[in-house]
Amino acid sequence: MKGQSQLSREFAIIPYVARVLAVIGFALVQICLLVLLPHYSHQVKDLPPRPVMTLIAIVGGLFFALFILLVGYVNADTKRRGMSSLLWTLLVIFIPKAIGFLAYFLLRKPLLVAGTPNCPKCGTGIGPDFRFCPKCGYSFVPACVHCGRGIQNDFMVCPYCGKAVSAPVMQGPVAQT
Repeated sequence: MKGQSQLSREFAIIPYVARVLAVIGFALVQICLLVLLPHYSHQVKDLPPRPVMTLIAIVGGLFFALFILLVGYVNADTKRRGMSSLLWTLLVIFIPKAIGFLAYFLLRKPLLVAGTPNCPKCGTGIGPDFRFCPKCGYSFVPACVHCGRGIQNDFMVCPYCGKAVSAPVMQGPVAQT
């Protein structure tokens, strides 16, 4: 895997079904525009010349195949990021003008990669912005014992509630309220 580029690693997560559907979709666009449209068109003179029609068919087929591949990528990527794959797949399919894809790529959760820290209590992989372990509730950031907000280790008084901080709480599950 070290010899692969980032693009080839990302392309590899696209499901096989999506790749097959992309090829079939490309072929269907070719058949519709190059075979069926000229055959069933009542006025052949209204169609563009054959070379232009071929170019339109190829570009249209590539866009359709790319759309199918992107939907497959979003479906697989949401699963590895711990997001709702059905919701995001439907959003990228039904929100027009690529707004669904833009929303997905702007709002997706960060990917937990090898080398990210693990929870010292249960060993679960944690994100760079996590304050608590999602599995066991272990706190990674010191917190005020009175208000529960994050503080620095050297604080003597909590800047949020104003109460004296004897020792910040660094571990233990989050209190259930």
